[in-house]
Amino acid sequence: MKITVYTINDCQFSKQEKEYLTSHKLTFDEKNLETNKEFLTEMLAVSNNFAGTPVTKIDKDDGQIIVLKGFTKEEFDKALGFAAPEEKKLEPKPPVESTTPTMPMPPAPPAVQPTTPMNPTPPVTTPPQTPPTTPAVDTQLDAILNDLQAKAAPPPQVVPPSPVSPPPAPGGLPTIPEPDFKTS
Repeated sequence: MKITVYTINDCQFSKQEKEYLTSHKLTFDEKNLETNKEFLTEMLAVSNNFAGTPVTKIDKDDGQIIVLKGFTKEEFDKALGFAAPEEKKLEPKPPVESTTPTMPMPPAPPAVQPTTPMNPTPPVTTPPQTPPTTPAVDTQLDAILNDLQAKAAPPPQVVPPSPVSPPPAPGGLPTIPEPDFKTS
């Protein structure tokens, strides 16, 4: 299983998710959007343009891909198989007395493993294509990143104005420049 987590520095949900994954001894790749703009482009593609953090991509061993937006323990427990299956609550039935002996069920036949052909065709791999970036795309990515950082940052501290008033001019009156009455 491969887990990729897209984060920014001051996101509390990203911190909670990383603690959760670490507590379950799961390794993950962290891609911090503030350190590499390409990670932001990648995250937007993975998350269908979800502009929030964290975004988590889980590539399971069976080929299943799960994308989780945000962090909730219950959602991660379910996606990673840590949640206990919900049991249906049935009313207990009284035991049935049987006069015939029960026969044990025969064991299930072993699973058949598929065989590989003698000359398998090698998989074709193509290098990942990175879309060309234009100034408009860079500006848009900068705006999204700035918005994410603003949402994660603590609110600014408001400093009240100082109660001290400016000192009065000498003599208590403002000074007025002398007019120049020179005649030519």
